[in-house]
Amino acid sequence: MKLLTVADIADRLSISQSLVYRLASEGKLRCYRVGRGALRFREEDVMEYIDSCVMEVTVEPRRAPRLQLKNIRL
Repeated sequence: MKLLTVADIADRLSISQSLVYRLASEGKLRCYRVGRGALRFREEDVMEYIDSCVMEVTVEPRRAPRLQLKNIRL
């Protein structure tokens, strides 16, 4: 099992290293402490975090624009 560093995670997710630390401290991204407190991450845990970030997007149908007539009342 290969463990990833904070820099690896930041590069893969295109986020800052400080955000990786914050996600880990908030418990949103599972991590392991090794040595003198260095954080390491498993690939599976990173993929699980990515899956948890999926958003459902709904698109409302567009309405036809209404004509604006200045001098005529309907």
